[in-house]
Amino acid sequence: MKRCDAVAQGLARVLTQVLTQVLTRVGLAVAVGVAVWMPIACSTPPVDWGEIVYPSNPPVEQFRLMIEHEPAGACPESFRAALAGPNIYYGAWWHVRPDSSAVLMAGRSIDGGRTWITAVPADTTDRSRRGCDRPAPAIFADTASGYVDFAYFLEANEGPGIFFTHTMDAPHMGQGQGVFHSPVAIVYGEHPSRVAVAARDNDVAVAYEDPNAERPLIGVALSRTMGHIFKTRSDVSSTDLPAVDPRVTLSGDTVTVQWSERPDSVKVGGRFALRRGKWR
Repeated sequence: MKRCDAVAQGLARVLTQVLTQVLTRVGLAVAVGVAVWMPIACSTPPVDWGEIVYPSNPPVEQFRLMIEHEPAGACPESFRAALAGPNIYYGAWWHVRPDSSAVLMAGRSIDGGRTWITAVPADTTDRSRRGCDRPAPAIFADTASGYVDFAYFLEANEGPGIFFTHTMDAPHMGQGQGVFHSPVAIVYGEHPSRVAVAARDNDVAVAYEDPNAERPLIGVALSRTMGHIFKTRSDVSSTDLPAVDPRVTLSGDTVTVQWSERPDSVKVGGRFALRRGKWR
């Protein structure tokens, strides 16, 4: 018998005895099977995380690709792009309204980024007055499925936080099957946070700076349903050192999250950290 099973059965018997005694005293009969308590006593976490390691080489930048011409009206430093084929790029950026709120824009280029033949709103729900003073969005193009995924910090009427949206027909984004799905909240919180996103088939991973943490912390949210529901959330960085600027990749059932960390006393520099987990 596995140790987990043995511990679970022992705990289940104790819980069954206690509950039976309590209910018997008040005149109720009860029959509680050991199997009822087994999942409580010995549940399997959805991700088996390894130890944090510190690679000598910095992580590869996924989204800051060298684009000849960024879209007109994009906030400085907000543009991110994803390569989807020869000379085909998808982009995400912030465009500020006259009242200093912003629209998350999405675009498509078929000439290596020289021109953006498509530029459509992906999320119009921001109600902040931050202007361009906001973290850049993250974007991922899944060439196998034709989906393009976006993750970003935004201050909506329902509250500030990190959100996710996607288009399921990227070549026709903004129309027909290419319309953007209603934003899904990953986590609510007030601190503007940098994010990263990756996808593979139906699986989506969003890594983020926790918008509620007193000391910067990296978390990850996982979805098996193309980002419609995120059932799994985990803190992946250590609480010992501030962690910022997340990156995430998916390879099979392996989730890899990378970030930068440095002591509070160090103003620049620091080190890169990496953690892998097996997603069950």
